[in-house]
Amino acid sequence: MKTYDLNKKIEYSNDKPIKKHFLNSKGFHSALICLKKGVEIPPHEENYAVFLMVLEGKGIFTDINGKSTLTKNQGIYIEKDEIRGIKSEEDLVVLGIQDRAKGVKNEKEN
Repeated sequence: MKTYDLNKKIEYSNDKPIKKHFLNSKGFHSALICLKKGVEIPPHEENYAVFLMVLEGKGIFTDINGKSTLTKNQGIYIEKDEIRGIKSEEDLVVLGIQDRAKGVKNEKEN
């Protein structure tokens, strides 16, 4: 068993998101994404599905259905090859769990 203290991974930048990878498994990959208030990840497509869960703060999440405002303990699931984007309205901490099905290249853990 391995435990993770995500509080130790929280780090902000004034002008870009900070993504901390912490678990890379055969079927899924987990990362903590931190965005200072006003920082944005513009809408873009990715080749994997992802579940995003807000741990702290408030943000606007963009997906194929439009925009949704999410706060602590709210999440969104976005399918593979669909657009996704995040704009923080407050300092924002998001847990991302990526579906890493066979054939999807995994990113390096930090």
